[in-house]
Amino acid sequence: MRVGVVGAGRHANSALYPSILEAGLDLVAVCARTPERAATTAGRWGADAHYTSVEDMLAAGGLDGVVVAVPSAAYRSVLARCIEAGIPIFCEKPGGQSASELRELAALAAEARTEVVVGYMKRFAPAYQRAREVIGSGNFGSPSLAHFTFAMGRVDEYLADLRHYLIDNPVHMIDLARYLVGELDEVSAVLNVVPTVGLSVSLVARADSGATCSFDFCTTASFAHRGEFVEVYGRADAVMVDNVDTCTYRPADGPAQVWRPNYTLPAPSNSSWTVMGFVPALRHFHDVVAGLADNRSDLASAARTLETTELVWRRLESSWSALRSA
Repeated sequence: MRVGVVGAGRHANSALYPSILEAGLDLVAVCARTPERAATTAGRWGADAHYTSVEDMLAAGGLDGVVVAVPSAAYRSVLARCIEAGIPIFCEKPGGQSASELRELAALAAEARTEVVVGYMKRFAPAYQRAREVIGSGNFGSPSLAHFTFAMGRVDEYLADLRHYLIDNPVHMIDLARYLVGELDEVSAVLNVVPTVGLSVSLVARADSGATCSFDFCTTASFAHRGEFVEVYGRADAVMVDNVDTCTYRPADGPAQVWRPNYTLPAPSNSSWTVMGFVPALRHFHDVVAGLADNRSDLASAARTLETTELVWRRLESSWSALRSA
């Protein structure tokens, strides 16, 4: 599968380009805002062509798909151009600035019959896939309780803009909750801001599976420590994913069953890009385009994730204003 990439920023170079190669896709073109960045990135990752215009890259032809990783405000125009050209797209989350914007893009894609996979990579991380299989098994029962933690160190841009933080970071756990236990409703939220340090958010919600869900997000932790933790209870059975790589299933009777990559074996299945979900997400994109799989992370689903995140923002907006002005 021959792909072009729109975007040459830090995230694209640190995560997407190596994952594209590891997923077995053929990187043939790079598009970036400046000729220097486009040429440097193309040379680094082995693409033969580079452009500063999406239209020029599409007009050159020879692409089976486009991977897009740009700032949120730029997604709409880039995705619309690719959809109009009939080129399948893998775009990094969130795929746009708002749920309404994503719905408009979803309608365009449906009319053009063009597949768009939104890269909520945690859906495809092997440990979370294991957890989803456990939750969906007959023995586990309907989810009754779920908890999601996403913690990181200080990021100044998040401390300056709570909405940006929610849509750029905790949105992963909101999407993962939807994927594991169902759509969320009855959302309540509490915010704490520690000036010059960071912020923390706690949520309570109900999933349409009936499960009560709690969420803890913060930028007051350390990047050196565990970043995420998920635990779901069914009827006596439980499953947890610790720091994205370790899935533990605890049946009601019998010993716990633990799955973890064998990091001593330098195989692709144990690489960071596979464990975090980037490589499986891109392979899923390949399979969707090839007609081998149904799209498990489309624009309509991404719109619902962003809609739920926007609801959290509305719950916290008045507290944010009050704490910022205190």
